[in-house]
Amino acid sequence: MRSLGMSAAVLGMLAALATPDSAFAGTLRIGGTGAVTEGLIQLAPAFEAETGVRLEVIPSLGTGGANAAVADGVIGMSVAGRDLKDSEAARGLIVAGALRTPFGLATSRPGPDNIASGDVAGLYRDLAPVWPDGAPVLIVLRPVDESDNQVLGRLFPGMADAVAQARLRPDLTVAATDQDNVDMAETTPGSLVSATLLQIASEKRDLRFVAIDGVAPSLRTYLDGTYPYGKTLYLVVAADLSPEAAAFLAFVASPAAEPLLREAGVVMDRK
Repeated sequence: MRSLGMSAAVLGMLAALATPDSAFAGTLRIGGTGAVTEGLIQLAPAFEAETGVRLEVIPSLGTGGANAAVADGVIGMSVAGRDLKDSEAARGLIVAGALRTPFGLATSRPGPDNIASGDVAGLYRDLAPVWPDGAPVLIVLRPVDESDNQVLGRLFPGMADAVAQARLRPDLTVAATDQDNVDMAETTPGSLVSATLLQIASEKRDLRFVAIDGVAPSLRTYLDGTYPYGKTLYLVVAADLSPEAAAFLAFVASPAAEPLLREAGVVMDRK
């Protein structure tokens, strides 16, 4: 992770925010990967009540667009679906914190469904995959540079090659954004998409996660280690941290935010 951890600048700002009457009367513009949009919107009222800072959520930026917007000074923070690239770090961006959420395979089927972790790649390689009841599995792919592809490749053996092979199938659709992804999943019978619990829970999507090795993803199973598959979301800021961005970092790390984050299926990464 290209991070200074909680850098001196961050720590100084957090210390300033420690007293109850310390609040900023500003606005923090924030954007990033689409999966976090609704979760940020739901977090905004509590953040403003706690700090006096208004959270303006800019949708549809994506990780690359949001990181560029932070570097350009257009927004104050990006919630990125991947770690920083060398070119982004060279523009003065740092990772000041991170969130974690369970990650898995979701479907429009009523369920429950289960797949062995060692069979996930084979499902994507299969030219005509089927569910246990014989219904076709209709996979929705993501663009080549989408961070979910990297997560799939890291979590399941052989998955990077399997996804590349699936791209050769003319019958499969590609969802450009996180919202397109779950929209397609909801309206396609027998769908199979990769998604985070954060997005499914915060957007209240009519989708269900497939159990992996008999364990369904939830915040409880993720945190106790019985469901080991998750995705990290990186809180990206400029090195010259603004008071409003520091206020948000302090808030999401605070006891006041913890139940709100958990309700949305996400936790602060304390590593």
